[in-house]
Amino acid sequence: MKTEILEAEFMKLETKIHRFPPGLRAIENPRYILPSFVALGPYHHGSPHLRHAEEEVKHAAAHYFCEQSGHSVEQVYEKILSIADQARSCYDDDAVAHFSDAEFAEMMFLDGCFLLCYATNEQPGLLYNRMTLSTGPCMLRDIFLLENQLPWLVLEALLTFSTSTSDSFYSFVADMPEFFDITPHSSGSGFQRVSRNYRPAHLLGLLRYYLCGGGSGMMHGDPAEPDKEHGESLQLFSLSSSAIELAEIGIELTASDRPWFADMSVQTDHQPFPFGQLSLTPLFLNDFTACWLVNMAAYEACVSTTYPSDGFLISSYISLLAMLMDKEEDVHELRSKHMVQSFFSNQQVLAFFKDISRHLRLGHRYFLITEKIEQFKRQRRVRIGLHRFLYNNYKTIFTLLSIASVLVGIFRTLMSLKQHQQ
Repeated sequence: MKTEILEAEFMKLETKIHRFPPGLRAIENPRYILPSFVALGPYHHGSPHLRHAEEEVKHAAAHYFCEQSGHSVEQVYEKILSIADQARSCYDDDAVAHFSDAEFAEMMFLDGCFLLCYATNEQPGLLYNRMTLSTGPCMLRDIFLLENQLPWLVLEALLTFSTSTSDSFYSFVADMPEFFDITPHSSGSGFQRVSRNYRPAHLLGLLRYYLCGGGSGMMHGDPAEPDKEHGESLQLFSLSSSAIELAEIGIELTASDRPWFADMSVQTDHQPFPFGQLSLTPLFLNDFTACWLVNMAAYEACVSTTYPSDGFLISSYISLLAMLMDKEEDVHELRSKHMVQSFFSNQQVLAFFKDISRHLRLGHRYFLITEKIEQFKRQRRVRIGLHRFLYNNYKTIFTLLSIASVLVGIFRTLMSLKQHQQ
């Protein structure tokens, strides 16, 4: 019986709305877990500090959504009621047990309309002020919290009532990478990359799929990746390869020009200088992009077994950046290479990555990159030693060469004067 229950739970991994994994709850900032303005779904429904939004703004948003779609509230609600049982099965039983069918359907209806109104910016002035202008980054954090998700089938059902809302919603998702500063700025290019054929579990799942290069081939493998047998033999190598250390040994840090977090690579065939190159997608870190990264990593921790390949792409990306940061000087080095940008101080950036990375599982891409760096160190010991000496002493060497140049000039002048005297 217990085996059957476990198998049933495993089959629901892809569609389930997961709780924040216990192993990550030690992360210091509670705002990465708890919504601060609006509860979506049952996990935080009814929280005292969120009731204001639930009682007023959600009803107004639902009324406006139905009005703009050209359908009555009853028609839209009946559609959600018809799929309420499926939606209910996406949540933990203890979280939905106290909701009647009608209560649960009403919650899905109100929350879904609210989310779509916010995402599409289709609100009248007063509602726009309450939902967007007055909430600042709170809403952008809240709608991508792992425990604050709505089943995709609910959003899908609501989108059938309005083609324009559907277009605006997918455009909203396509614009999200701009917050990370990783999307090419060519007009409309991002929107075309959001595939409507992909059916995620929820909005956070769609964001992760898109940011990891879903549909581009980046998510499920890389031509530079070793074969499966080699991948299984990857080992945990040195974790002390900070940004400064890599610069010392001749590995240049470069910002990738491809807009996916899955784009991580080490090239070791650059001759003669630099000897190697580590390329990562650049990141703009602020209050809500930090929250999104944490929640995408938490989502990976919950569903990684359902992915056919590396299910820890975001976790690998965070862990690699954390590996590059031993001290604030490393953060400064990453800023100078345009790999990390932030209004946070160097100390705040360092603290964020070190705190988060302690709780993450290391993915295949992380092991692949660290293995290549270790191989680079083993195979080029002499050249690395020379490069390290030149890198750490270039100021002294330059000063000595300058002094030598001056002395040579003085010597030549003296020799010239001596020749004239003769």
